[in-house]
Amino acid sequence: MQAATTGVWSTSDPALTEIQMTDSAQNVAGPWRYERLDGPGHWMQLEAPEQVNALLLYFLPPDGDPTASPLPG
Repeated sequence: MQAATTGVWSTSDPALTEIQMTDSAQNVAGPWRYERLDGPGHWMQLEAPEQVNALLLYFLPPDGDPTASPLPG
């Protein structure tokens, strides 16, 4: 993956382990950010929509320009 990427993992996900998510960084050439949500399960978008939406709003460029880097640095 060449683009900026944010990996989000939730602690109660029975289908994906934290190591699987953090190891994904090896496949990202662009900026990588990892976020851990404590509590939600596999369907974190339904179980913790406020937290997931906050991460999306931080990650996505505010002007809609897909070439803009959403991550500081």
